[in-house]
Amino acid sequence: MTTAPAFRAFEETLARYTDPSEVGAALHRLTEAVIGVKLFTLTAINMDAGHVRRVYSSHEDVYPLLGTKPLVIDDWFERMRTERAIDVINTAAGMEGNFGDLDLIRALGCNASISVPVMAGNELLGTINALDAEGRYTADKVEAAQALIVPAIATFLILRGHFAL
Repeated sequence: MTTAPAFRAFEETLARYTDPSEVGAALHRLTEAVIGVKLFTLTAINMDAGHVRRVYSSHEDVYPLLGTKPLVIDDWFERMRTERAIDVINTAAGMEGNFGDLDLIRALGCNASISVPVMAGNELLGTINALDAEGRYTADKVEAAQALIVPAIATFLILRGHFAL
């Protein structure tokens, strides 16, 4: 399956958007085409202010775009920031203890997650957070997720102009 049409549709949306939510939705659709996703969010990071903010959500009814939350700098975050490591949990057991809202995540049919760090100019702009059914994010999907990084850089740079980070 080729993803070229999905990348072209993404580029067209960025070229012509009038509402910034269209940009997040375009990356959501691209992610669906490239790796698959049931629950999709984008989290912007402001290191200087020490907080994060959800700037896009596929499920705003349960994961709304609200204010900021304190940035938690733990081993997971440091791996993403320093190694630019894509983090994958591909089993229901692996999800245990990693999500405070695991019951809600599971109610949406998700037991696997992938978090893709998005960096530009040595700054962690944010993360792509995709969740889906157990087993979804195999090694080939993790490799494919790397193709989302450049589109995500454009997305975050656009969205940061529309949200107080």
